Amino acid sequence: MRSRGLLLLVVVAIAGGAAYWYLQPKGGPTPATTEYTSKHGVSITVNAPKAGDRVTSPLTVSGVVPGSWSFEANFPVEIADANHKKVAEGYATVKGDWMTTKPVQFTATVPFDPPVTDDGFVVIRKANASGDQATDDSIEVPIKFGPG
Repeated sequence: MRSRGLLLLVVVAIAGGAAYWYLQPKGGPTPATTEYTSKHGVSITVNAPKAGDRVTSPLTVSGVVPGSWSFEANFPVEIADANHKKVAEGYATVKGDWMTTKPVQFTATVPFDPPVTDDGFVVIRKANASGDQATDDSIEVPIKFGPG
């Protein structure tokens, strides 16, 4: 009787392990993301660059924003030095419907000349076609300049 219980336990453990392996996502690890919260409490996900990454030109920035952060599917992305002096500016483009409050993926490629400071920021800004400063919103990702 004891050996049947042990055999059953072994079979259940093997089946559980097989099920766990089978249900794992295939195709390698998913890219890590970092979540930021803007000053107005909006959640922004950044896939690249990661905080503290060493970056070179052109810089590719990607992630997820609410569609409402864009105007006509675009919003500004800036690169700034450690003193928050603007080094370069480009525009991110959302993939999909920008006339939504739902999350949408975005990507931007911003060429820049390296500043004299080693540290800096990627600033992702909400599009603000009205120019009303009360509706300005952004997040900052700290970066380092130069090859890793």
